[in-house]
Amino acid sequence: MMITANRAAWWQRGAIALLIFIPFFAFGQSLLQGYAPIDDLFVVVKNLATRGPTWEHLKTAFTTFDPELYIPATLVSFQLNYLVSGLSPWSYHLVNILLHGMNAALLFLILKKITGAPRAALFAAALFAVHPIHAEAVIWITARKDLLSTFFAVASTLAFLKQTRYSVLLSIALFLFALLAKVSVAPLPIVFPLLLSFQRKKWSRNTLFSIVPFLLLSIAFVLLALFGKERIVQTSRGMETLLLAPWSMVFLVGKSFIPQNFSPLYEMTDPIALTNPIISASLVGSLGIVGFLWFFRRRWNGAFVSFWIFFILFSPAFLTFRKAGTVFLASDRYIYLPSLGLLLLLVLLLKGIGERWTPPKPVIAGTSGFLIALLCLLSIQQTKYWNSADALFTHALSVSPRSVAARTALAQTKLDTDLPEEAFAILKEGLKQGDDARLHLMAGTIYARVGQVPDALEQFNKVKQMDPTNADAFFSIASIEEQTGSAESALANYRTAAQLDPSDVPALVGIGRILAANGDLAGAEQAFRSALAWNPNSMEAHRGIAPVLAKTGRTDEAQIHLELGLELSKP
Repeated sequence: MMITANRAAWWQRGAIALLIFIPFFAFGQSLLQGYAPIDDLFVVVKNLATRGPTWEHLKTAFTTFDPELYIPATLVSFQLNYLVSGLSPWSYHLVNILLHGMNAALLFLILKKITGAPRAALFAAALFAVHPIHAEAVIWITARKDLLSTFFAVASTLAFLKQTRYSVLLSIALFLFALLAKVSVAPLPIVFPLLLSFQRKKWSRNTLFSIVPFLLLSIAFVLLALFGKERIVQTSRGMETLLLAPWSMVFLVGKSFIPQNFSPLYEMTDPIALTNPIISASLVGSLGIVGFLWFFRRRWNGAFVSFWIFFILFSPAFLTFRKAGTVFLASDRYIYLPSLGLLLLLVLLLKGIGERWTPPKPVIAGTSGFLIALLCLLSIQQTKYWNSADALFTHALSVSPRSVAARTALAQTKLDTDLPEEAFAILKEGLKQGDDARLHLMAGTIYARVGQVPDALEQFNKVKQMDPTNADAFFSIASIEEQTGSAESALANYRTAAQLDPSDVPALVGIGRILAANGDLAGAEQAFRSALAWNPNSMEAHRGIAPVLAKTGRTDEAQIHLELGLELSKP
């Protein structure tokens, strides 16, 4: 008995070590990559809250949004990275890979505990560790919030399943850290009773009461998160969410089983209506699956519970379809924590097959090794797309040729590398598929960059005609007017842009800059402070408010903003 127990313990340790190690095969080349062209510059590089764990930086991390999410634990983790490598990205990528491996190991322990099928649990966790659908979460440094929140969430789950007084207290503490990393883990407490049912533990009054502290934490953090996501919640549309939610789930589950065509931008290019056959089929299919599982819930209780675990953990993604006026169907990282439900279903399926038929061990080992190796190769290829902005958005456009978001992002990449002619060619190809204000806005930006001001203004004015609520069009016109000496007209357009989008920091900075030049120091200060309220890391706002404060005799405060502006300007 002692030998058997030791053998099982060593086998488990070996399995954990393997799961932590194999993600390096799949995603290890990201250690040589830089920052991703999506948000990394804003969230990590140009963010004072990530510059080492000083008191001021810690205070900033716990008192600001990013700008929509409250993620202080994630920001503190970036501060620790800064201690190791400054702004050199290799250590940030290293921590992401390690977190992913530890998440795979923790998921293995949970699956093993609640199913009693260690080998099937190891196989499922290994698939999770190398699956290309998780490339976005692992490679994109800003997605650390998904990795870190999942780490604390699954650790909290594992502690809760032990059901002792001290393990529940530990679980509460870990869940608090998960919420501090990203609030999307808030539905996790609802999953706890479902997981306990797999262990054939009845829901006693004490069990239900033990979940109350978790629910209170969830409610508190959801309310806090609404302050950051207020505008997104306001622009969310009920019918739109109802129609897209089933398709979004089916879409990502499909990519889990058929791993191909992954992209950072899944823009909706089809009508969002029941007349869309994909939407209607997804809705009918989802309702059919729910009804089927409910009818056979006693016979296939495991499948029924696994589905609800996935649905509950996926539900926060339903508030994220609309971003900056564009509708996105999904993001790969949204399935990261909800994978628990899919992995549980897979383990139960493999366990059921194993109880009826036991294939030869070479067949099991060969099939498992082939599938893991195949997913690993696909992840290596997916990682290569993140080598550069050009490669990433070229791939995104190849996956979704009708995506205006991918097309304009690729055009901006070409413009940033001094290739305006190639940028124009990309936009012209997009206009063949349909007229879109975003294409004209990008065209105006290119014209402005190469000095063709009349053509730029023509494009920006066309955007105003197509969409009178487009704040970017008013800002772009104001920027040209300010540079060409039409300060009064620029001020009016900056103000219109700020009215249409109160979070338009560049427009607020423009207002402050012009008012300061006109001698309206009080108005300039108010504009700069509004900009800093939205983005405390705006280098232009810090530099703009410093001379205004100096002229009004507040030299000490002016020096602080000047130093912050200088710090943010460092590469």
